[in-house]
Amino acid sequence: MFIAHLPAGYLATRLILERHPAPEPLRRRMLVLGMAASVLPDLDLLWFYFVDHRRQVHHAYLPHLPLAWIALFAAVALVLWMGRARRTAWLAMLVFSANILLHQVLDTVARGIRWLWPFSRAEFALSHVEARYEPWYLNFVLHWTFALEVAILAAAWYAWRRRPSPG
Repeated sequence: MFIAHLPAGYLATRLILERHPAPEPLRRRMLVLGMAASVLPDLDLLWFYFVDHRRQVHHAYLPHLPLAWIALFAAVALVLWMGRARRTAWLAMLVFSANILLHQVLDTVARGIRWLWPFSRAEFALSHVEARYEPWYLNFVLHWTFALEVAILAAAWYAWRRRPSPG
């Protein structure tokens, strides 16, 4: 995915908050958390460009390995459960984990994700964007998956425009 992670995070977090209502100040914090989590795995692009010098695709790095995240989420859930955490902590955990995993699902649409790592290095992808055009970003913009991204962006814009006013 190229442009859809942030709007998808907005939509996913809004959906969670519809199912688990929260007061306005908390609602805003959860929206920020969800949208930040929706793009968090792509911070590995810094490593990709500045340290690894583009030697391997950034989807092979730890932030793009779903089972690593699921193990972390299980550990955090155990700590929350043992500490008898309040509803707010569980809601934050739900928003954060849902958006991290949504990022992985969206990346599976147009790029490979190693869903079974560390048990397998196989990459799963719905489609593959081939390098045909210069500059490189045209390969993504001219691929059918970009229409899906535009649809997600439009849905997020529509949801944002139809949100209830704070007053």
